Amino acid sequence: MSPDTELASAEPGQRVDAVYGPVTPAQLVRYAGASGDYNPIHYNHFYAVEAKLGGVVAHGMLTMAFMGRALTDRMGPSGRVVRIAARFTSLVRPGDAIAVTIGVTARRTTATTTEVDCDLVARVGDRDVAGGSATLAWPLGNGRFDGSRG
Repeated sequence: MSPDTELASAEPGQRVDAVYGPVTPAQLVRYAGASGDYNPIHYNHFYAVEAKLGGVVAHGMLTMAFMGRALTDRMGPSGRVVRIAARFTSLVRPGDAIAVTIGVTARRTTATTTEVDCDLVARVGDRDVAGGSATLAWPLGNGRFDGSRG
């Protein structure tokens, strides 16, 4: 099984791990530009300390983006993320590496797709920083989601 398609054939109980990072200040700047979230807690150390955060913190949605990347890096080109949700439980800082664990909880086949449900956990060291869930789908056979073949 190729790492870029391993979730397409994953069964309930299977776990897949990925590590991203460390988070860099440049990523925080790029994410701020992409998201429009220019809150100074994400780039100004003095402001973040004054806000009692102890220093600059990463955007929560950047952590979720790493969770999404862990999925897409392992689903192949025909897969799609149908749904993803996350809840942030702890702060991520520049320099932190984010380890994502994908736990497959269900697999089902419909008339046109194979779908996989997953639980997601993001950690920095031994500390959980986010948890969530996702549903992934692949078209059956050589089909595509737009209904065409080949």
